Amino acid sequence: MANYSEMPESEIPELKGVAGWLGLFVIILSVISPLRSIIQTGLTLQIAPDIEAQLGTKWTIYAGFTWSLTAATAVATLYFAYRLIWVQNRSTVRLVIRGLWVVTAGALALDFIVASILWPENIAQLDPEYMKGIFQSLIFATVWSLYLMKSRRVANTYVDDQSEAQQIFG
Repeated sequence: MANYSEMPESEIPELKGVAGWLGLFVIILSVISPLRSIIQTGLTLQIAPDIEAQLGTKWTIYAGFTWSLTAATAVATLYFAYRLIWVQNRSTVRLVIRGLWVVTAGALALDFIVASILWPENIAQLDPEYMKGIFQSLIFATVWSLYLMKSRRVANTYVDDQSEAQQIFG
């Protein structure tokens, strides 16, 4: 392995392309995150038949909403991975950072709001596992957002994009 600290700046290879940590992030977005969401939703929505009967139609509404939200976040993360691989400009990085926060914190907030509307009597009883999920999501979004903003590989791969007006008028 080359020791880059001893090489002149001009001879250090430029970090560029979807590889390294950026490649790992794309794999997380395109494979791990959607699979984890689907499995976790399935496990979370498995409840005893007597509890489901007690919750009634509200449970059916909530389960349908939760599956829809899971599908939407899976599609969004697949789209982010697609953009990172095939549309290599700065607008992709901005989109992915914003989208990362929407699919993590936004999805959790939306889930909480729907559950609060359906079961307002239980709003004060937050499950510790739910709080753990919120914390993990915020850490995930923070770490990857900082990576996308500060990484040399990301800066070299996703160059400044020119608007259509700049391309036409120079």
